[in-house]
Amino acid sequence: MPDIMDYFFGVYGASKLGSLSGLQADSDRRITSVDERLSQIEARYERLHVVTIALWALLKERTGITDEDLKRHLAAIEASATKTPGAGTMNCGHCGRVIKSSATRCLYCGSAVSSGDAFKGT
Repeated sequence: MPDIMDYFFGVYGASKLGSLSGLQADSDRRITSVDERLSQIEARYERLHVVTIALWALLKERTGITDEDLKRHLAAIEASATKTPGAGTMNCGHCGRVIKSSATRCLYCGSAVSSGDAFKGT
């Protein structure tokens, strides 16, 4: 015959399992929410990619700009990203490129920027 201690351990264990089930359900909801958000971001990225391709094709068709023109322009922009920051910008502490002062992550290397203020300018 089980003694009273077995009973209390059983009740205690059941209560712990109940609270763990609640935590698991909360974790599952958050994971689902993150997965849904990631899917939305991926869909937006794909749409933006298609729009960018369409705009580039239209620009080439209407203006005569070439792929080489675009590559030179991109190279110039990327080169300027390593210069001294101006008003509203700062250098990334990891890669040294110029990023907005409001950045919390570097646009180029993805490093967290501790001095960035996401609310600056809002």
